[in-house]
Amino acid sequence: MFRKKGQIWVETVVYTLIGLTVIAIILSMALPQIEKSKDKALIEQTVTALNILDKKISEVEQAPGNSRVVELGISKGRLDIDADNNLIKYTLEDTKLELSEIGENITQGNIVLRTEKMPARFRIILTMNYPNLDITNKNGDGGIKTLQAGTTPYKIVMQNKETSSPGQNTNIEFSII
Repeated sequence: MFRKKGQIWVETVVYTLIGLTVIAIILSMALPQIEKSKDKALIEQTVTALNILDKKISEVEQAPGNSRVVELGISKGRLDIDADNNLIKYTLEDTKLELSEIGENITQGNIVLRTEKMPARFRIILTMNYPNLDITNKNGDGGIKTLQAGTTPYKIVMQNKETSSPGQNTNIEFSII
């Protein structure tokens, strides 16, 4: 009688361990795929947001004094407004998602997508280049303005500052409110 009760407990423990092992194996295979899917969705949302930003920049460029406000949420990664090189760049670091061939540029409209290899993972860079504009940050400052991931969306104000002479690139000033 006691032998049978002991056997039931041993079987229960063995079956529980087998069940937990199977669950751990399934999770170890599924979690990286889930992470890749989340990062891919994030990149797709970011491309959409950058296309909206690009459209607003085109609208601001049309007339001196013109301005637009864009709300931009960054849940992962960072956005750089590079006034020195007249470009806007979004970078997603430390992802398992290999979105394109390493080191190759893929162009979608005004957005250039590039995947770079890091030691263990990948870096995805989305760049919008504006060679015909003179991008400045608040008060005409050069340099790079970096927007980090956060829970609150950023409000980006873009304003067309009049150029002093014809033939000069249009000055678009970015400020964050």
